[in-house]
Amino acid sequence: MQSQSVSLSAAAPFAAKLALVAAMMAVPAVSMATTIYQTFGTLPVSFGGSGIPNDAVAASSVFTDGTTTNITLGLTAHGRYSNPTVTNNGAGVFYAGTGSNCGIATDPVGCPSGNQGALWNFGFFVGVSGTAGKHLSDYDFKLYYDTDPNANTPLTSLGVIDLNNSIIAASGNPALPASMTVMQGSENLLFNYLSVTVPGVITAPGTLFNPNANGQYSFYLTATKAGLSVGTVGIEVQAVPEADTWAMLLAGLGLVGVMARRRKQAVI
Repeated sequence: MQSQSVSLSAAAPFAAKLALVAAMMAVPAVSMATTIYQTFGTLPVSFGGSGIPNDAVAASSVFTDGTTTNITLGLTAHGRYSNPTVTNNGAGVFYAGTGSNCGIATDPVGCPSGNQGALWNFGFFVGVSGTAGKHLSDYDFKLYYDTDPNANTPLTSLGVIDLNNSIIAASGNPALPASMTVMQGSENLLFNYLSVTVPGVITAPGTLFNPNANGQYSFYLTATKAGLSVGTVGIEVQAVPEADTWAMLLAGLGLVGVMARRRKQAVI
């Protein structure tokens, strides 16, 4: 099947976007070149670390099982350790620099290759809350990540982490997801395990990540139950040489401003 690109406006009603995302997920050859969220801003979580910014998070909060359970999903991108700040356009698109190091901007090559990482990470958050006493094990959560620098990578070429099974694999305890309500973390596309398929846990992407390549990378976090979509968030990271990131940010902010003015004029 020929790959197709589908773009969703951030202004579209979230329920309509979610329905379209579910349809696209059912046809893996379609590429989801889009940002998907209910809100973009602060989500008071740590992404499993200390000092990780949480003020630019694409998030959704969806009630399921009637109104008894709330599923919160969040995605962000941020500079790794002391690397330059990752900027964004306020609408789910992030701008990061190319290159790799051990997290110290002044020491790009003087560290072991096993500690090397791209200059930026992507962070995720999953939370289950409510009065029904549900846990992570009551839903299926998957994290999709993109290593292909070309735009509009088909879903079949994205890497996928089954978050529930990753908890079991890391802990050796099959019952652990049934006692957890939160999972979060910060990942780097140069982490070796993301390039190795582990059946049932990680499906490696179709392309090895090159941190020095200019590229457009998509990330999605999904929640399903019994095969039906519950929620999805998606962000895009555009990686370019550091001097170009500010130019891309200004261009992105200008586009958001134009869209806002057009919506205001349409209302008038």
